[in-house]
Amino acid sequence: MAPYTSPGWLAAENSLEGTSAWRIDYDISSRRRAAMPGVIEGFADTTSARPGQTVSLYVATAAPTWHVEAYRMGFYGGTLGRLIWRSDELEQPWQFEEPSMERETRMHVSNWAAATSFTVDDTWPPGSYLLKLVSSAEGAQYVPLTVRRDECSASLVVVSAVTTWQAYNPWGGRSLYENFGAGSRFDRSKVVSFDRPYDLAYNWGSADFLTHELPLIALIEELGIDTAYATDIDLHTSGLGENDERDAVFANRSALLTTGHDEYYSRGMRTCLERARDAGINLAFFGANAVYRHVRLEPNKDGLPYRQMANYRSINDDPLSKTDPMEATVQWRNAPLNAPESELIGVQYFAAGITANLRVVNPSNWVFADTDARNGQAFRHLVSIEVDGLGPPGREPENLEVLATGPVNYKDSVYNHAMTYYSHPSGAGIIATGTIAWINALDAAVWSDEVTTKFVRTATANILRAFAAGPCGAAHPSTGNAGRYRSSVKPRE
Repeated sequence: MAPYTSPGWLAAENSLEGTSAWRIDYDISSRRRAAMPGVIEGFADTTSARPGQTVSLYVATAAPTWHVEAYRMGFYGGTLGRLIWRSDELEQPWQFEEPSMERETRMHVSNWAAATSFTVDDTWPPGSYLLKLVSSAEGAQYVPLTVRRDECSASLVVVSAVTTWQAYNPWGGRSLYENFGAGSRFDRSKVVSFDRPYDLAYNWGSADFLTHELPLIALIEELGIDTAYATDIDLHTSGLGENDERDAVFANRSALLTTGHDEYYSRGMRTCLERARDAGINLAFFGANAVYRHVRLEPNKDGLPYRQMANYRSINDDPLSKTDPMEATVQWRNAPLNAPESELIGVQYFAAGITANLRVVNPSNWVFADTDARNGQAFRHLVSIEVDGLGPPGREPENLEVLATGPVNYKDSVYNHAMTYYSHPSGAGIIATGTIAWINALDAAVWSDEVTTKFVRTATANILRAFAAGPCGAAHPSTGNAGRYRSSVKPRE
């Protein structure tokens, strides 16, 4: 029997020797795609793998040889990684041809051949992995992979936001946001493909993992709380009940944790979270802008499921809007869906590209135990990157409790950020930090304010322990106070 089925396996795993060799330390700007002979790029044919599953890697490099190093990411005494597997040296034919683009959707695809494959076996513990592709000419790039083991002993599940990573991925020249060659948003991609690398400039191919996920994972594993791992694609299949997957992601768990930026949600993904909450499973949104855009996950040209993601944004643009309007890829809060994210999360997105302070207004709440936070105390710059606030009345839980708030100047108006918590009749507790910067602030190496880092780490540990213990809403019922902090938008003075 694999050790991962026994309680305490995660603490034992993190007692093993770690390494910092997973790091890539060269300047991204000097090693752009195809700019130097050592450059290497690649992607996997899946976002998550289970024991016994074979994973294919698609790799391009002009170097004579290359290899793969698989690192499980965690705490490991502060090194944050452990080497699990290393391939032999491999030769790779040149395949740096320009990516193809589908004309109607402007989707970029690599069209590379598989370079190698490996099988996930019992020596691979469940977790978030970075596959480090290393060329013999000193190039390197990451390929993220999640190893999922539903049978492992775990009270928490960390969900990697791979759909949002792919939405922002500029590889090939376009993302769901922009044509980077022309500097234009008018001819952005309407569909993006998982059959392409994450751009080297996108955190060395790790996408948002290093910034918006790893600091949380490192804290969880430092605390030794048994945890399972999954991706947004796993939420999707679980929510739709495909392939006997119904509810599999959260079965026998106490809480689902979404990370710093988890914006792009299919119907299956949202259904999975709603069913989990209704079954008494706690939900933590350690970021902002979650469940904002509705997407469709589609097969690629070879029929491999969930390898393309559609987001037309305009109902008039989406070819399914007339035949299946509830699958139109608009914002969740807009018609015809009319399902604002605040109904699930408690708060909703309203601003990006701003920086403000987080002000505690409910210091006696269990979340802030041992933080020494005072009423009205402000934590500098913690409300940043993208931000959530209270939605319109009637589109949020009646017992929504505001824990922290603060004014945010945005587009010549003043809004209020909100960090909230509510208890559900099922016993579930749902918390939302309302700021993408929350997870960033867990990492003292990148966050310059020690007071803020200590506050965020203590509050996050409180949430993790309470959510791991069982239905948090039953143990800590919320007291509705949102009306007291709801402010109308007003002009800046």
